[in-house]
Amino acid sequence: MTTPAASTAPQLDTEQRLTAYQKKLRALKERSSLREVMERELLLEFITVNQSRINEYPLLKAQQKSVLELLCGRIGHPGYEYIHQHIANFIILLAHHGKAVKAKDTPQAEELQAGIVNTEAMLIKCIQGIVFAMALITDNFEEIVLRYFGQHALREYSDLIEKYELDDQFWKAFVEQFVASRVEEAHKEILEGEKYDISKERHFLVIRFLFDDILAKLNPTDQTIEKTRIQKSYVTSRTEFDGRKRAKFIQSILIKGLSSLSQAKEISNNEYLQAARITCVDTIAEEFETQYQHRVLQNRARKNSPDTPDERDPEAIKAENLEFKFLMDQIVAMGVGAAIAIGRTSDHFYKALEGFVPEQIDGIRPLAKDFGIPTLERILYFLLENHTIHILQEMGRSEGSKIQVRSGRARRVGEAVVDALPAMTKIRKKQLFGNDVTRKGTLLFKPKTAKQMAGAMTMLSLEPDLQKALTELWQKAIFRVDIMVLLNLEQIARTTTNITVKLAEILEKYGVSKKTSPKTDEDEIEEVEEIQTSVTRIEKTPEKQEPVPSEILPQDEELTDAQEQSPKTE
Repeated sequence: MTTPAASTAPQLDTEQRLTAYQKKLRALKERSSLREVMERELLLEFITVNQSRINEYPLLKAQQKSVLELLCGRIGHPGYEYIHQHIANFIILLAHHGKAVKAKDTPQAEELQAGIVNTEAMLIKCIQGIVFAMALITDNFEEIVLRYFGQHALREYSDLIEKYELDDQFWKAFVEQFVASRVEEAHKEILEGEKYDISKERHFLVIRFLFDDILAKLNPTDQTIEKTRIQKSYVTSRTEFDGRKRAKFIQSILIKGLSSLSQAKEISNNEYLQAARITCVDTIAEEFETQYQHRVLQNRARKNSPDTPDERDPEAIKAENLEFKFLMDQIVAMGVGAAIAIGRTSDHFYKALEGFVPEQIDGIRPLAKDFGIPTLERILYFLLENHTIHILQEMGRSEGSKIQVRSGRARRVGEAVVDALPAMTKIRKKQLFGNDVTRKGTLLFKPKTAKQMAGAMTMLSLEPDLQKALTELWQKAIFRVDIMVLLNLEQIARTTTNITVKLAEILEKYGVSKKTSPKTDEDEIEEVEEIQTSVTRIEKTPEKQEPVPSEILPQDEELTDAQEQSPKTE
């Protein structure tokens, strides 16, 4: 995978940049532009003038527009206050500098120029943070596409990147392309191949689909995927000791540096951490950390030797302090840009997801603002499962509470792995596992929760080695997921005089037919009478939502955590 290279336009020197800024400012003043317009236009000019000074600046027009919109926004993120403070100050400095030059006040002009250059550096770092964050997000999604949909799917992804800005329209198109269309195609194949099961369980008629048949539409690759420089740096900040330490240090600097913003409390610690990880992509993070550690050691040495005179030159100390503050200000500026890009892109992404999993979206909101590969994998599996549920819910929407759609899961392991466990006898195996009839050579854990598993192992008085091995197997197990449409026969019977016809109508809505041996008239009459008897009993009590029996569905904690289905990778 490759990130578009930075612009090859020649770098302008300080004088050329100042001339360009002054020219733009004069034009805006001549038009009596509003303050908001002036700030936006100056920011646009700023990017044009400094494009060659920004690493990894995108070449694609759509992505360039995304950078502009993220930089020039006014609402939607607390960090915009920081940008507008700096661009407003930049405009004031430019205006005063122009007057000083006209008045030939060289000392004043030089002092103002230094302020302009410093403010310029902060804004450049803001843009750099935006660019790095965007690059990481698009690179990571590209890796997800390659890893789970194959090499041929990269062309589809590239087409989207070239066509759309990184807003909710892009994410709608992305999810439609890689999730919704594949779920719909898989669902069609499931119905055509009759890869479903229909059974009567207590007072429910259950249509059961296997999530495995949805996952069959993926085309995963086991080839090694080369990461970009930005991805490698980000992974280092998540997985390696020094990288994690530096990211936490930069996070603390960002929290302190942005504490003065009026809405700083709206930025979560996780968002600060994600912004810090992206800031660590820039070499300035390591440079600042090194200087900070050096200053700490110096201060500690002076405290330990209070009688030793400080022989440093006062001017040198002042220059050193200014340099250190300048580095810290750049860290904060870059963190602001990264936080804005992460926050706004996350907002667009989750807004788009609402159209595909509207009733389940809250299940993944805690993952917002994290675009790491492990999180994106969890989101992919969540979307595949829950968009399937959404489709099935919509099919039965007109029936109201008579139909529920749920997913259930059980941990799945290979039978050969279980047989190889130390001291695993047939009796123990039967107590802890059941056959997975949907996949040959696999077993399902009978316990549904960790607490149940611990209780079962205690009851069986398992040896410590076997308990340890089973615990590891439990933790690493992949889930088998069943997606079930639950038809409440008692509620259906309340609203119809002919339940057989009504059930046939509902099954037709779902495109399924009951795959059981034909019933005799006596069997059908007996079943209808049983349901009608239940209805008579229910009518004598207040109406309430009938819970789903536990033998049909696993316990609640097993229902919605679809992300556990995904592999754990970085």
